[in-house]
Amino acid sequence: MSVELALQFVPTFVLAFFRVAGMMLAAPFFGNARVPRRIRLMLALVLTVGFLPGIGPVRMPDSTWLLAAGIAGEMLFGLAIGTVLNFAFMAVQWAGEIISQQLGLGLGEMYDPQFGQGGSVVSDLYFLLTLVIFLSLQGHHAFLRGVRATFDSLPLLSVGMSQGLLDLAVGLLASATNLAMQLAAPMLVTMLLVDVVLGFVGKTIPQINVMTAGLSLRSLVGIVVMILGLALTGEVIAGFLKETVKALGEAWAAPI
Repeated sequence: MSVELALQFVPTFVLAFFRVAGMMLAAPFFGNARVPRRIRLMLALVLTVGFLPGIGPVRMPDSTWLLAAGIAGEMLFGLAIGTVLNFAFMAVQWAGEIISQQLGLGLGEMYDPQFGQGGSVVSDLYFLLTLVIFLSLQGHHAFLRGVRATFDSLPLLSVGMSQGLLDLAVGLLASATNLAMQLAAPMLVTMLLVDVVLGFVGKTIPQINVMTAGLSLRSLVGIVVMILGLALTGEVIAGFLKETVKALGEAWAAPI
């Protein structure tokens, strides 16, 4: 009897695993490319085993095509919920890229395995700062609770795109864009003022090589502004992360 009961939960485990695995591919911290694939696979298996007792058994589809479509739907839904939370990390990296270009550090790019392309030191700094804030706010715990809640609000083999889910993703994407501009705005305004001052100096004292002096001055002033604004930057990022996790929690707590 126990063997038959265990076999009934095999389809449930497989479908739940693909939803969790899709989340692991895109979610911050969990799906970071710096984490070895074996570790992520084992973590997905452990999480699925932990979620399984609260998930009721499902009836397998009658055809192979329906089963393949169900598995694909679960993985796509997992990718979606991971990507939505990742908007905050994408926004801070975008702001870091803008700040890096303003500081003249664009030539010092390094390979970023998270996105498979070059990334600046400033964007990597902002990413790590956001990750530390996310962990300090227990965001990973809240996110895992939200993923578990999706099995209640959206049972297995019932995944579908709804207007509410689409509006949530679009709204969070717009908020992430606004966050990137908020983080980069002080540096953009500062560099504009520095350029205006250098323009006046160049017109007043033509003997000074404004182009050579400007590079060093822009970098020095920009680094000072960035260091002084780190505390405020942390508060802005923390506020956005709290709003994102709260919005996702409210969406997952109710039927989607």
